Amino acid sequence: MTMADLPEPQRHVGNLIRRAQQLHLATWARVASAEITSAQYSILAVLDRLGEASQRELCDEVDLDRSTIADLVRRMEKAGLIARRRAEGDGRRNVVTLTALGEAERARLAPLVIEVQRELTDHLDAAETDALFRGLWRMLER
Repeated sequence: MTMADLPEPQRHVGNLIRRAQQLHLATWARVASAEITSAQYSILAVLDRLGEASQRELCDEVDLDRSTIADLVRRMEKAGLIARRRAEGDGRRNVVTLTALGEAERARLAPLVIEVQRELTDHLDAAETDALFRGLWRMLER
């Protein structure tokens, strides 16, 4: 079967991406966490790797806009996952770090994130999984 053989909207890449995202969100909530989103986990992972980051750096690292990052940081700070403070020498810039709770949640979620990915790609062989990853990565590089 080719894309041309499928009816609309099934043959459109955008429709498939939307449906794949819905599958990802449902799998994430069931396997990893109903409280911490995959976007929030991305922030935890970045802070774990970098130690600290400005909100602008978080925008660049997780590829989200400033208002979305600001909202996520606000909610994560309220939940006790991260701490935010003004940068020394630049009162306009916030620096974000993990709290002990944030570190613990990152460690707890790490194997579950792998399980989410396994569930999403388990029915694909290694070459298909690699092709999916490479294709999505190249699409986003544009």
